[in-house]
Amino acid sequence: MGDPVTNFEINSADPAKARRFYTTVFGWKMNEVPNNYTFVDTDAGGKGIGGGIGPLRGPKPFVTFYVVVRDLAATLKKATDGGGKVVFPVTKVGPTTTIAIFSDPDGNIIGLTDGK
Repeated sequence: MGDPVTNFEINSADPAKARRFYTTVFGWKMNEVPNNYTFVDTDAGGKGIGGGIGPLRGPKPFVTFYVVVRDLAATLKKATDGGGKVVFPVTKVGPTTTIAIFSDPDGNIIGLTDGK
């Protein structure tokens, strides 16, 4: 069985502008939390996945999806061994959540989380 995609994230140079844009375009509900981060409820009646909008975690804006994996460091190693690059190292971002972000060989950004 493969690893599941759990959420999406939009990293923006102007998170407030991004929140307004996506609320207007898609009708998403926003729940702002500290550190200029916002949890997104797509308000789709239980269909799809939720996500977030936050400040940049690299040199330019990007949209990514997060995959739940058992071992973030081991998965980053597999990614770099396969030609990817670490964008954001394994980092605890909340009381129970740890993430990491890498780019694939084409430069696409993929997030990892431990799912806790």
